Amino acid sequence: MNATKTVSLMAVIAVLLSGCCLKFNDLASGTTYPVGSTISTGGKTVAVEQFQWGNGTWSSSGYARVDAAIHAGGTGNELRANNVNFNFQLGYPLAKITYKFADYGGNENIKVNNDFRNVPNFLGLNNTTIGGVQVTVTAVQTPSSIRGEMVLQGPISGFTVGGQEFWIDEVCPTK
Repeated sequence: MNATKTVSLMAVIAVLLSGCCLKFNDLASGTTYPVGSTISTGGKTVAVEQFQWGNGTWSSSGYARVDAAIHAGGTGNELRANNVNFNFQLGYPLAKITYKFADYGGNENIKVNNDFRNVPNFLGLNNTTIGGVQVTVTAVQTPSSIRGEMVLQGPISGFTVGGQEFWIDEVCPTK
C-alpha cells in the first residue's frame, strides 16, 4: 500500500473511531436558515422544521442561526433554534446520541423514534423514556438559563430537537 492510501485509510479509521460529533465549526457564524432549509455539516444533513409552542400551536416563522456565543458549552460555533426544530439525519439506526444544550427561555420540542414531546424544559425528562430510549439529563439551572447535556441511550431510528431560545452543540451519534 502506498503512503497516500495508508494516510487516507488512517484518516477514515480515525473519523469512525471518533464518533463523528457534529460541532458546527464548518459553518459560517451568523448564517441563518428559515424553516424548510437544510444545513450540511460534518458530512450530515440537519433539516430545519416547524416548531410547536407551549400552547400546542405549530409555527413555521422561526429560524436557525449559526452562533459563536458558546451558550451550550461546546467550542466554536453552535446552532441556535429560534422557534424551530432540528431534524438530524445521522445514518440510523444508532445506539446512543449525546449533545450539549442551553435553554434561555420558552419551551422545547424533542422527538425520538416518532415519539414527540413538547416540554417546558428538559429537566423534567431526566430518567424518562422517549420512543423506547432512556433519557438522561445532566444540567445546571440559573435564573436565566438551563445548560447541560442530554444522553439518549437505546435503539434510535430518528431524532429531532428544538426550542424557542435554544442552543445545541457537539451532537455525538454512536452506532
